[in-house]
Amino acid sequence: MPQKSQKAWWKEIAVQAESVEDFLNKYYKHDRFRGRGEEYTDVLIKSYQEEFDRRGFTFISQHDSNTGRMVAFCKPEESQIKDQDQ
Repeated sequence: MPQKSQKAWWKEIAVQAESVEDFLNKYYKHDRFRGRGEEYTDVLIKSYQEEFDRRGFTFISQHDSNTGRMVAFCKPEESQIKDQDQ
């Protein structure tokens, strides 16, 4: 079976959000994000925002995602990753 290209894989996990905090509110399991108190929530937001600023994307593991699968939020230009198979 042929492997998926990087672009195809990325399209499968990318989701829409207005900001990093919006991404976390929509896709992070509530009990692990807002359910541990405001200080913990603020630390998570800061950490995910720093990753987003540094790398151009951030993701939530399937363990912490309320969808049960890995999801990613990226800057618009990062969602247009060139297909490395070409």
